[in-house]
Amino acid sequence: MTSQGEARSVTVVEVERLFTVEFGPSRSKRFGKALAEARGGARECSEIEPGRYRATFILGEETAAYAALAALLGRVRHWRASEVYEGEEPVSAYHAKEMGWCASSQLKAFGDCRFRFSYGVFPRCSLCPLFDAERAIRDVLGENDPQPATVLEITLGPRLRALLRGELANLAEDPGLDSEVPDFPPEGWGELPREEPPG
Repeated sequence: MTSQGEARSVTVVEVERLFTVEFGPSRSKRFGKALAEARGGARECSEIEPGRYRATFILGEETAAYAALAALLGRVRHWRASEVYEGEEPVSAYHAKEMGWCASSQLKAFGDCRFRFSYGVFPRCSLCPLFDAERAIRDVLGENDPQPATVLEITLGPRLRALLRGELANLAEDPGLDSEVPDFPPEGWGELPREEPPG
């Protein structure tokens, strides 16, 4: 609130980016599957010239759009005639595919990007509408606390502690009951139950 008692409002603008994938013509046996993938997942898929298609994806907060982009690029990124654009700028098909899979998994799991940038910012992140540069800078500089590490406690038994202290002679003289294992069950145990065949 301001000093006059008025509430200030903050507007959050959703960031959307337009990605375009152009592919074909191709003699690949997988062309039909790629075309079906584009028609099923893209916002728009059209034939721009005979055998050449353009699929457009609007990436914002929808998990399916990211997954569809990544799936299409997984099929067509190795073809020579495939091109990927963010707006009007050409981008790496590989990085766009990796960004699509990463963003779709982050949105599905958390509803937002919670990737930790402790090891730096990956190239795929520069393409992502979910990327928060300020948070990434704080992660890289170590200002954001990392998640607590798992603490595993191992307690050594008395025999192992004695072995580590160098008391091997004491262990050899008193092997203890648990170190003797018979080759056969003692006769006093009687007959062991036989296993029934399965089924």
